[in-house]
Amino acid sequence: MILPKLLHVIHEHPSISDIHVSTDAPLFMRGPGGYAAIDAEPVLASELEAFIASNAIGGQNWRANLIAQDGKLDGAVDLTNSRVRYSIYETGGQNHTLNIVMRIIRRGILPMDKMGSLQPILRDITTRGKGLIIITGPTGAGKTTTMNIVLDRINSERPCHIMTIEDPIEQIHIKKQAIISQREVGTNLDSFASGLEGAMRQRPDIIAVGELLDRETVETLFRAADSGHLVLATTHGRSARDVINRLLGFFTADERSQRRQILASCLTCIISQVLVPSTSKQEWVLAAEILVNTSGIRSIIASGNLAQLPAAIQQGRSDGMHLLATDLARLVREGRINPAQARMASYDDGIV
Repeated sequence: MILPKLLHVIHEHPSISDIHVSTDAPLFMRGPGGYAAIDAEPVLASELEAFIASNAIGGQNWRANLIAQDGKLDGAVDLTNSRVRYSIYETGGQNHTLNIVMRIIRRGILPMDKMGSLQPILRDITTRGKGLIIITGPTGAGKTTTMNIVLDRINSERPCHIMTIEDPIEQIHIKKQAIISQREVGTNLDSFASGLEGAMRQRPDIIAVGELLDRETVETLFRAADSGHLVLATTHGRSARDVINRLLGFFTADERSQRRQILASCLTCIISQVLVPSTSKQEWVLAAEILVNTSGIRSIIASGNLAQLPAAIQQGRSDGMHLLATDLARLVREGRINPAQARMASYDDGIV
């Protein structure tokens, strides 16, 4: 049975991040050491279809919904002390082999002292009243975890209104000092862009956006940050420079100059993070790049000379900045990760 094995992994293997289920193959779990089979028992097609057809996952109409949604079915479900985000899809051409990838989202907020080199910048963010904070990295890098740590600290310390726009809602925030409005794309909203547009009229002090996927969302994000809100957003990218290029890439060449000025004015910081297997392969280790929007960084962004950003970050240690490669090199020196893993995680092979 799939569910008992899934619950066992969640309870007994805290470092496991994903579970992969496929017809006629064992369940595989992904941890710091890579993928490994949970046991040798293959999953039968009937077992997998029954699991998907449960009301908590796809329901009785799951197959029709899978076809209607271009061969994929995504969602999230609560399981005891965790939330599981799942994606159902087919492989094998005419064989129509079913697969599910499940991301395990642990309940509870990590304490800030577990955030390594990010601790100073995260504490600074929680005291901000306005500006744009972008958290970037590859899939599975812990971007949402970082954002939720910031939101939880603000919720604990500040009477304000926090609005999140997510797909799906992952971590449920309980009211402490703040009013919390968590909105889900596809359930409460049509899109990230419409959620951001609505948020401009719903008086939040802090807006958290789960993903930057299109021009309309990025345009509205700029307006929200430029209008005096504190805005946090996650997106995919390898570095601060990469993220800025991606955001500006949604606009035409004629539009980019104005958008660069807005970004230079409202940006607070960019955090680029990765999770790297530890030397023992028993846990994940966080490494990060931090860009802080000092006057020098602001000038570089406004002028469009983004090739200067890595050198400016490297020279900005006194302002809390460092490159990802610098953080990876530190972790190698400390013996927490090995050089081979550092090279795989770095976007700059010449430094690590």
